[in-house]
Amino acid sequence: MALSRPESQGKDNQVASEKTWQQTKSENTRAAILDATINCFYELGYGNTTTEKVAKQAGVSRGAMLHHFPSRIDLVRAAVVHLNQRRLQLYTAQELEIQEDAEHTQISEGIESFWGQLKTPLYTVFHELQVAARTDDDLKEVLEQTSREFDRAWLQATENVFPDLALSEEFIMANRVTKYLLEGMAANGHIEGDIPGKLVPWLIDRLEEMFEDVKEVDRQSAIARFQQEKD
Repeated sequence: MALSRPESQGKDNQVASEKTWQQTKSENTRAAILDATINCFYELGYGNTTTEKVAKQAGVSRGAMLHHFPSRIDLVRAAVVHLNQRRLQLYTAQELEIQEDAEHTQISEGIESFWGQLKTPLYTVFHELQVAARTDDDLKEVLEQTSREFDRAWLQATENVFPDLALSEEFIMANRVTKYLLEGMAANGHIEGDIPGKLVPWLIDRLEEMFEDVKEVDRQSAIARFQQEKD
């Protein structure tokens, strides 16, 4: 004789299932709103982006927007974090793909990839937010808070992507030189032309010199060394 399932247990399982579905729906709605916010920042500009315009682009109701983000600054804060995550994901995915089968980190290809990422709407939006923050105290506070966390995450991702280079004594300085030079060129509109045409190859040469102390270290050995240090 089969045992019948208690009615309360069936209800509990149903509630759990519905909760999971609701959570997934809520997460998808939130992600759609944040993607729409970044698109509005890019297409309309930070100052012209309103919660109403974001809701329309995301295809959600005003009520759904307010449920997730009660105020504009709540939306901006979450959108900046989302933007940083997307930039970090793009950086990590593209760089790992380039270095996947390499015995030693391919510096030139890695720099070219990063330079290409700075030509995307993601960096354009980030730069515009930096400029807008000069006269917007709320945005300035948001960027100050999120930038510290982003910088730490960026450095960690760079160590994971370039484990052999991370063993160099010049690793931190090389990262700063790379970010400041390339982001500076992009921020000043030097996307194409003589300036990047000369400075990008110059940067690659300088980095190869800076990483001379680890040129014989292969990526797999470096990964194993980092793993031993963690253990």
